[in-house]
Amino acid sequence: MTGLAQVIAKQKVKPGSVALVWLGQGGFLIKSSGGATVMVDPYLSDYAELIWGVKRAYPAPIEPKEFAPDLLLVSHWHEDHLDRTSIVSYAGQPGITLAAPHSCLARAQAWGWPDERQVLLEQGMTHAYADIKIEATFTRHEDAIAEVPDAIGFLIDAGSVRIWIVADSEYDARFRSFRDRGIDVMCVPINGGGGNMNVYEAAFLTWWVEPRYAVPMHYDMWQPEGFGPGATLDPWQFDAFLHRLETPTETRVMQAGEIAIFSNR
Repeated sequence: MTGLAQVIAKQKVKPGSVALVWLGQGGFLIKSSGGATVMVDPYLSDYAELIWGVKRAYPAPIEPKEFAPDLLLVSHWHEDHLDRTSIVSYAGQPGITLAAPHSCLARAQAWGWPDERQVLLEQGMTHAYADIKIEATFTRHEDAIAEVPDAIGFLIDAGSVRIWIVADSEYDARFRSFRDRGIDVMCVPINGGGGNMNVYEAAFLTWWVEPRYAVPMHYDMWQPEGFGPGATLDPWQFDAFLHRLETPTETRVMQAGEIAIFSNR
């Protein structure tokens, strides 16, 4: 075990805090104060190059063979979220549970993921592991080329820190109810294409929800042209617009592989 995997394995998280690692694109790794680890939408290969012809712009910050989470969450079946290469690797590692919508579980099972280590997680459903609780949340990720009607986001309680991983989604007024959910950390897409919010929509939603911290994501995985025309890929543009809205939320722009510690106070 080397590099980031080793650091995460040794990372001690104090009560009332959580360690959050951005894996790039929509992927995150969470470690609770109890030592439980959850990986969300890890895109750790170049599988999308085979499907879409877009080559990743930087190496994966961690390899499946180096680090195995306790729980693997997948929000929808698009290749940069349900990464077949990573799924196949993790399928052979006992002890990992995969929780995801049906469209993801069916594909994972066809690729060799054991049925007994699968948990169905669709909108409104919940799952718990150790001191981590997950609620599958509404998302609106409309893509005419590759429809994902069962796509979800994740509201994750890791100890006493609440993280909302919006996952891939367009802006929708139904998200406004999250203002009352006590969000500590909100991870929101900003690229503005392929069924996702742009920086302005993401900032407006963040302003409304008013989390303590906002983490922009879903940018820089490929060269700009790989995100399609009109993409908004600058996280500081998100931050600048959020400041114009005069919100108390603090933006945390992360680098892939960076570990950030967030607390509930």
